[in-house]
Amino acid sequence: MSSPVFEIKEHIIDASHIREYPRATAHSQEEVLKVAVKQYIPKSNPNPQPGDVTVIGVHANGFPKELYEAMWEDLVSASAARGFRIRAIWIADMAWQGVSGALNEGRLGSDPSWSDASRDMLHMVNVFRAEMPRPLVGVGHSFGGAIVANAAFMHPRLFEALVLMDPVLMHFRSIEPQVVGGGPQVASAARRDLWPSRRDAEASFRRSPFYRTWDPRALDAWCRHGLRDCPTALYPDAPAGSVTLATTKHQEVFTYLRQRAQRLDPATGRFVFDRALLRDIQPAMLSELPDYDFYQPDSDRVFRRLPDVAPGVLWIFGSTSNLSTPALRAEKLAATGTGVGGSGGVAAGRVAEHVVEGVGHLVPMERPTVCAEQAAAWIGREMERWRKEEEDLQAWWRKPDREKWTIDDQLKAMIGQPRRSKL
Repeated sequence: MSSPVFEIKEHIIDASHIREYPRATAHSQEEVLKVAVKQYIPKSNPNPQPGDVTVIGVHANGFPKELYEAMWEDLVSASAARGFRIRAIWIADMAWQGVSGALNEGRLGSDPSWSDASRDMLHMVNVFRAEMPRPLVGVGHSFGGAIVANAAFMHPRLFEALVLMDPVLMHFRSIEPQVVGGGPQVASAARRDLWPSRRDAEASFRRSPFYRTWDPRALDAWCRHGLRDCPTALYPDAPAGSVTLATTKHQEVFTYLRQRAQRLDPATGRFVFDRALLRDIQPAMLSELPDYDFYQPDSDRVFRRLPDVAPGVLWIFGSTSNLSTPALRAEKLAATGTGVGGSGGVAAGRVAEHVVEGVGHLVPMERPTVCAEQAAAWIGREMERWRKEEEDLQAWWRKPDREKWTIDDQLKAMIGQPRRSKL
């Protein structure tokens, strides 16, 4: 693919096995899903050196991975001034979204899990490990922030730093009433998803106030990659030339919230509530919101683990985002990295925030340059720490091999001598 900044390579890998929920697939839990991956290699760094950074990106719900190309371009530009170079940037479409969703058409069910996406990311790193030497940095937006943070809990030493842009991470009690009662899933379920031509769709997007505040590069990417040509499984009989959303609005809605009714009643064909099937719901959520039909286990679960996060974390928030009110931001800052195994948090200089004024939840689409500059500054700081740790390890690497796998005198002294038997 053509880009003035990157050489772009495309890959397709299997998704991780087994999925979090049985109905993530359509016919069998053994169905193999595919994941579409893009690798962005900076043309300015054709011969990467040890210590160059590998970035793992994660997109927001319903937005294709290509929407972040403007931010990646600006990140490459900003990295040189911050004392590091980028080896490559990797980002995948979730198995049920974007190009991956098209590859898996006919195999997808109605119950995707954010944790599946975290495991798919870890699987991607292992598949391409030869091209992903340390250090690795995770960058996630919206629900992608929860996914990359969850991966950091699964593998605490995977990332040296995280950049979380207006992530959907909060205790269920912290959710604003308008999010619970009429959140984005309502708009997504009702959104238009079929146009007579790509030209008509693009004209509609460019007229919409929703997209008017976007960086032009991000909007161009949406017009190119946010649509796919018909016919599709959803619209098999659409007229020639018609286009629909690259991620179906149905999979987008399934991603936001999981319904509490999980047992399929064979007599009626309807789903009914069965507490035994909700192993990942907080009991307090059932008692405090008894009449609410949905829950989102990963947002709450990952939020609860923020004290354990080991990498340094930069939070980038939109000042007008209803997911990032001052109270919600304070919750995250106070918790992050402060527990056993955590980075030490704000007090240790390993956690910080940047609030982008006048911007809402879609901060990387509206202000990609600001996000890139803030991310570069944070990554540069964390790379200074990483290099010092690498230098300290040189004393170990230089030791003779036999000393690395045998008990030395220091350890013998610590263990002590066995007591003599009186027999």
